[in-house]
Amino acid sequence: MTTLFLEPLDVLYLRGNKLFADAGAHGEALMPPWPSLAAGAIRSRLMAEGASLEALADFRLTQFGLGRRHESKAIDSLWPLPADVIVSDEIGLADATYLRPCPTPTGIASSHALPKLPTLQTEIPGKPVAGLWLTGDGIATWLAGQPLNAKHFVRSGELWQTDPRLGIALDPMTRSAAHGKIYTTETIALKKGIGFIAAYEGSAKELPAESLVRVGGDGRGAVVRFVTPPPITPDWTRIEKEGRFRLMLTTPGMFSGGWRPDGVPATLVAASVSRAETVSGWDLVTNNPKPAQRVAPTGSVYWFENFLGDLAALKALALNGFPSADPSRYAEGFGKLAIAPWAA
Repeated sequence: MTTLFLEPLDVLYLRGNKLFADAGAHGEALMPPWPSLAAGAIRSRLMAEGASLEALADFRLTQFGLGRRHESKAIDSLWPLPADVIVSDEIGLADATYLRPCPTPTGIASSHALPKLPTLQTEIPGKPVAGLWLTGDGIATWLAGQPLNAKHFVRSGELWQTDPRLGIALDPMTRSAAHGKIYTTETIALKKGIGFIAAYEGSAKELPAESLVRVGGDGRGAVVRFVTPPPITPDWTRIEKEGRFRLMLTTPGMFSGGWRPDGVPATLVAASVSRAETVSGWDLVTNNPKPAQRVAPTGSVYWFENFLGDLAALKALALNGFPSADPSRYAEGFGKLAIAPWAA
């Protein structure tokens, strides 16, 4: 497996699947972007280096996410705040609390589809703080199920800012500005040292060190650096002993059951899943649009009990991610995950 750190040299056009409409339309940036962004950038550069489509038939993105390069050259992964963590102290970020699955109290009816509800148990209620990410230390703490505090969080404003750009459509006949067709679109300006961590396998050819790949709309450049990020290793002994675990999506998940994951050797008892998202795209090989598919968003957390004890199967799931009925989406890195014990 080859792991890269892709550090952009310019602002990035990271579009989702929302089309421009009438004059004055505004295109929002998608952050974090889909893993297909990195899969397409890496495969395109590998082909530029001489790899054929046949040689890339087994290409598979195995990891994708945001990363931070320190002055010491060390690279840390960054995760969006998992859906089982709530922080309501806007100023100090000092009151992080884990959601805890609890049986629905007798006499209370709900449409919740699972036997337990993820509940917030805190003395002082408050509105959750949005736009938080876990640092490398925060990821390790979450994996251990230990309490999180302010030093484990970083605000999205410290990682990137949006940079709106004005555009005007051109008349194809006169090659001048078309009347009434003005629009704005957001670009993402990553802060110094912030980039994307992407790992892949299935290619005999490697990218040249310090080379460039084209990322996002307009093909803005990003420098390729080979890295060895810290391993994501849960406490398998504790999971096996307790017979339960949490599962978090590190990239969007595509499941036959909608938001319910498939193929996990345990019983799903609770879930904290945000509103479904839709992914699409364009297939450059067939020159056709990719089918639009609904996905469970990155950061969604699922709680499992009654683990059957097949640790090898669980480790394989953590390594390979969820299978997909669409091989191309699996190769693009959708359905990656992290497994951890329940929070202490």
